[in-house]
Amino acid sequence: MDRTLASVEFSHPALRGASPVTVRQNLDAPSAEEEGTARWVWPGATATARWLCDRDRGRWLENKHVLELGSGTGLLGLVAARLGAASVTLTDLPSELDLLRANVALNSIAASSPTRVEPLVWGDETGMLQLIDRARLPSGFDVVLCCDLVYRNGDEHQRALARTMRRAMGDAAFPGAENATSETKKKKTESSRVAVVAYQFRENVLGDSPFFDEVDVLFADPRRHDTEDEDLWLFEYRPKTER
Repeated sequence: MDRTLASVEFSHPALRGASPVTVRQNLDAPSAEEEGTARWVWPGATATARWLCDRDRGRWLENKHVLELGSGTGLLGLVAARLGAASVTLTDLPSELDLLRANVALNSIAASSPTRVEPLVWGDETGMLQLIDRARLPSGFDVVLCCDLVYRNGDEHQRALARTMRRAMGDAAFPGAENATSETKKKKTESSRVAVVAYQFRENVLGDSPFFDEVDVLFADPRRHDTEDEDLWLFEYRPKTER
């Protein structure tokens, strides 16, 4: 991570269009209202972006509705937009949206998918339901991207992230799901929805256990993938299916 660069470029043969994905970094000192970690491209982001592109040359994201949580600069979501996603929604705290909007505008000509920026606080269930409604996705998002989000978070903040990941994919595991029709349950059981979680190992796994404990409750056992960064643990989670 180079915090001296005004912008960072990402290129890969799988990207649609000739130009790289370019995101600006915010080199100014954060104010008291801003989250300092959201203004740079962290090392895990570039490794995860490359994994998104390398996997089936990015075709696995084609026609998928993608949500990125804690987008920061928006690099991952903008890469997904260049891999043929049906739509991409980038989210972060309300105080961090100016940089996201600027980076969407910077890549708007090259992007191949509709890309939106939305405020979202983890654990805000009403906010997530409203976001899903504005995206016109009554069954939730197909793919949820989470990169380097668990870092010195409080326990409840970590649990809120896990619940937000799951809520973004629909309501099969939440109160009221037992009233769903058999056809709806069948569709949810057969769902291919997935959350991609990139976790940078920083010798603080015990402190980050509330997130993984909550994820274990809400999702089936993950599939782990290797990346170019040996300290980056990349997990693929799918919602637990109806029984």
